[in-house]
Amino acid sequence: MAASVLRLGRLTPLKCLRLDRLGVLSSRPAALFSSEPGEPVKAAKKKTPAKKAAAAAPPEPEEPFDNSTYKNYQHHNYNPYTFADLDLEMAKFRLPQPSSGRPSPRH
Repeated sequence: MAASVLRLGRLTPLKCLRLDRLGVLSSRPAALFSSEPGEPVKAAKKKTPAKKAAAAAPPEPEEPFDNSTYKNYQHHNYNPYTFADLDLEMAKFRLPQPSSGRPSPRH
């Protein structure tokens, strides 16, 4: 899998070169990207924010971060039991396994 990821990473720039070589990227006329000849290019005016509006909104204080109380209930079900404890507790609910009548080869 790592080889395929590395191969993909190395081939990505080559794909761009192939497209350029085939004329796909350079086939568009440059006139489409320029402005009309009679239309002058105007610079946009910079708007300065009002000083009163900036001073009126104080920065919000950061909430204290307490990592000891975080529990991800969406994915995990937290309880004090280990797997062995749950296995012993659920053993009384297990059904007996059917046997073929002959002894097990491990006995």
